[in-house]
Amino acid sequence: MTYTKAFGITTLGMVLMSFESPLIKMTHVPAQNFTFYFGICMFLSMNLTLISRYGRRTVELYRTHFRSIFWSGFCIGLSNFLFILAIKHTSVASAVFILSTGPLISAMIAFIFFRQKTPRRTFGAIFFVFIGLGIILFNDLGLGNMEGNLYAFGCVFAFVSTLSVLERDKEVNRLACFGTGALIASLLAALTAPMIIPDHYSLGIILFMGILLTPLSRAFIGTGTKVLPSVEVALLTIIEPLLAPFWVWILMNEKPHPNTLIGGAIIITTLVVHSMMAHKEAKENTL
Repeated sequence: MTYTKAFGITTLGMVLMSFESPLIKMTHVPAQNFTFYFGICMFLSMNLTLISRYGRRTVELYRTHFRSIFWSGFCIGLSNFLFILAIKHTSVASAVFILSTGPLISAMIAFIFFRQKTPRRTFGAIFFVFIGLGIILFNDLGLGNMEGNLYAFGCVFAFVSTLSVLERDKEVNRLACFGTGALIASLLAALTAPMIIPDHYSLGIILFMGILLTPLSRAFIGTGTKVLPSVEVALLTIIEPLLAPFWVWILMNEKPHPNTLIGGAIIITTLVVHSMMAHKEAKENTL
């Protein structure tokens, strides 16, 4: 695959993913009910894809990497569950801006607990990211949205844990991990709230996301990121927090608070500058 095609496919995947938050917000069912039905759809679509691709070898695929699939699936499931709870309990802008800090929080945890070598620019980026987060959290504290923000932070740490598991087993099939994660998210939802049958409108959104939108976006992102440098992937991930608040503003008239936009702008600018500095540093090292 050429660089241009990989860049285009990854960008398309990120754009499709940016529609997930507003679509979740538009449903009329509690977060647990959405998670349960969405997870079942994802689990079926991911495993049907695996079966169509590998046939009878699908069982062997699960058996060979069972431990990695289970633990990454658990982290993915918890992350998905907390993400949907966050979207339902706070503004989309606050949730996606908090979630966008995942890579830097991952670097901070790696430095504190594993003494992993961390560039000086990353410490500067973490400082400014926490300033942006502070502005968002101070504003949401007064609006009573802290519950949703706490779910978003939990989602970040679950996401970071997923990366840690996947780094230890680079050969594990990502579709199997996401499929298992979807099933675990459904189980978590079923254990924490009574299940109700969604209305036709909400069920239509759930089916559209679980069968088409989310699997397609993950497939595009997974395909493109195999070719693109990690620095450029980091830059492209910023597409979601930029577009998601815009979509929800258009579709639901949920206008982000000015302080949320200021804090988000600081976070996004920091991530862009950090990625550009990393890109420049990588080019200099190859010369």
